[in-house]
Amino acid sequence: MNAINKNATEFSSATPDLKTMPAVLDLQPLMPSFGAEVRNLDLSQEPDEATVTALIAALNQHSLLILKRQNITQEQHVALSRRFGDLMIHVLKQFLTTSYPEIYVLSNVAENGKPIGNHKEGWNWHSDLSYMAEPSMGSLLHAIETPPEGADTLFASMHSAYEALDPAMQQRIRNMKAVHSYTGYYGKAFADRAPLSDEQKARTPDVVQPVVRTHPVTGRLSLYVGQDIVKEIVGLPEAESTALLAELNAHAISGAFTYRHQWSDGDLVIWDNRCTMHCATPYDDNKYRRVMHRTTVHGDRPF
Repeated sequence: MNAINKNATEFSSATPDLKTMPAVLDLQPLMPSFGAEVRNLDLSQEPDEATVTALIAALNQHSLLILKRQNITQEQHVALSRRFGDLMIHVLKQFLTTSYPEIYVLSNVAENGKPIGNHKEGWNWHSDLSYMAEPSMGSLLHAIETPPEGADTLFASMHSAYEALDPAMQQRIRNMKAVHSYTGYYGKAFADRAPLSDEQKARTPDVVQPVVRTHPVTGRLSLYVGQDIVKEIVGLPEAESTALLAELNAHAISGAFTYRHQWSDGDLVIWDNRCTMHCATPYDDNKYRRVMHRTTVHGDRPF
């Protein structure tokens, strides 16, 4: 374990300088290593091109953006998301229950006897759609209805996690590849549900991704692992693969690299799936309702 116990302060020098950002955005750092709150920006008014360009630049630099209490419609949510890139449609079509198929609903609410969204989704550390050959670039999650307690979301900087590794560990894993399996994940996370259909399985075959990926804009390296979704590291014996994945995941989600977001209704959180992981946390789902709308921006093949 010594290979990954570098002092977190060793990567603080890589912290982005907020002064370099375009003046159009008012940014407040969330963590020493990543994340920023975008203040004084009302997205209910269509943002101009300069603002969107600044948001994209801020996302590339900070990996995670928080915009609190945004009173936006579903149409505005989808329109803003499209300005980041083409949108992906989730394989679980039964949870595309709004007027916009680009919106994947996360919820414990049922209407007319049917759930309006996927409940207990993402209660493990993952990067959205890493099981696709061309995974998501980023996600935009809008809080429609949130519990007054619980249901926080944790985010981890995979840039910072990789940069804090001992050089020997960095060299060891630099060219490794791992198998990401949605079928394997679904079987673990939703064992109490009907299995995936043949059509859903056909759309989500296992894929091989690098364990260390390069950000296509900034060139920074990051870990690209995850819990449950990553089945094995290619070429390693099962026991060694399991132990190494557990070690890397435990390192990546340590407190030095993670931010906890406590939701309020209207919050919009944008994150870069190429260099972050996130994890939902439980809440009293018998007492409280929760409704979240997520759009997912298409990305490129990891390298």
